[in-house]
Amino acid sequence: MPDVLEIEFKGRRKEYFSNPLDFPFRLNDPVIVEAERGCDLGRVSYLGFHPGLENSEKPTYAILRKATLNDLKADCQNREREISAAQTGKQKIRDHGLEMKLVDVELQWDGRKMTFYFTAEGRVDFRELVKDLASTFRTRIDLRQIGARDETKRTGGYGVCGQPLCCGTFLSEFKPITTQMPRDQFLPLNPSKLSGVCGRLKCCLRYELDLYRDFQKFSPKLGHPVRDDVKGEGSVEKLDVLREQIHVRYSTGATEKLERQDFLDNSNWKQEMPKNECIVLLSKKGPAPTAAVVPEETPPPPVSESRKGERVTLLAGGGLGMKSGGADIQVGTGIDIAPASKTKKKRKRHRSRKKKGPVGSAGTVSTDDHSDTSAEGDESSDTDS
Repeated sequence: MPDVLEIEFKGRRKEYFSNPLDFPFRLNDPVIVEAERGCDLGRVSYLGFHPGLENSEKPTYAILRKATLNDLKADCQNREREISAAQTGKQKIRDHGLEMKLVDVELQWDGRKMTFYFTAEGRVDFRELVKDLASTFRTRIDLRQIGARDETKRTGGYGVCGQPLCCGTFLSEFKPITTQMPRDQFLPLNPSKLSGVCGRLKCCLRYELDLYRDFQKFSPKLGHPVRDDVKGEGSVEKLDVLREQIHVRYSTGATEKLERQDFLDNSNWKQEMPKNECIVLLSKKGPAPTAAVVPEETPPPPVSESRKGERVTLLAGGGLGMKSGGADIQVGTGIDIAPASKTKKKRKRHRSRKKKGPVGSAGTVSTDDHSDTSAEGDESSDTDS
């Protein structure tokens, strides 16, 4: 069993207590612990120190025992007394005319101390108020001024992310948040988006701050001039931390997204390079050109055995003849051919006469004028026709 346990009280107030008797406690077990003047009741919220706090000093107070059922009943009665004490405290504040806001009232388990938590813009003189409250409740009164973050931690709530507030769940201490943190993360300085429920800068602005600063440490600044031999002049437009990319915009309007390691390998940028000096960005060489591949001529498909020996012939009587598989097949033997027109016959006869001359009845060439005239008449008739 750890020697140190973290105990949570009302209002998410957490403190470390030693466990000298090595009680076998578990998470959320009610325990009775030592207090400044008496005893108090809380619940175990963590076994041992949180990571990073192992070398912390040993706690001053120790755990006395595990709480019983009667102890839990007494704690419930204290919660009822706290409600009436808060109403009385607000009335007393108005009576004394003090500029302060009462946030919460916490009564110690044994009833020996009552703590009033309040907020105020500046210092408040509440000495007369303390005397009035002590005479009313007949116990030790402690007025404690807290900040806006502590007020939200005690009241609780939900953030814009939809989850319970970090200060009300796991944050054990508040660390300072500055306006430089959103600048380092390239966030717009919009108070409505950077402020939490408490009205202060969100605590989550510290969560990824180291990641952004480490990335910018090994990357060029925004607006650093860049020159590319192919794409021309440009500048660093954006640093994408989540994707680890560097965006470059050229004068032509074109943009390029480069991996940070590729940017460092293909440029002459160094951490000590001044911002006004241009970064020379070497264009990546493309793959070596490959020779054109000439597709091979596909051989003609093999002739099947069933088509070998086929032959088609023109028959003397008209039609086609085909021999396939040892059998003779005749196709279209009854096709009729249309006769030539009379005009074509006359032209053909006239050409033959003109070439050979007129022919007599005995088959000899005649020189009779009548024959010549008749030939001319045929020619003229052919022309007229």
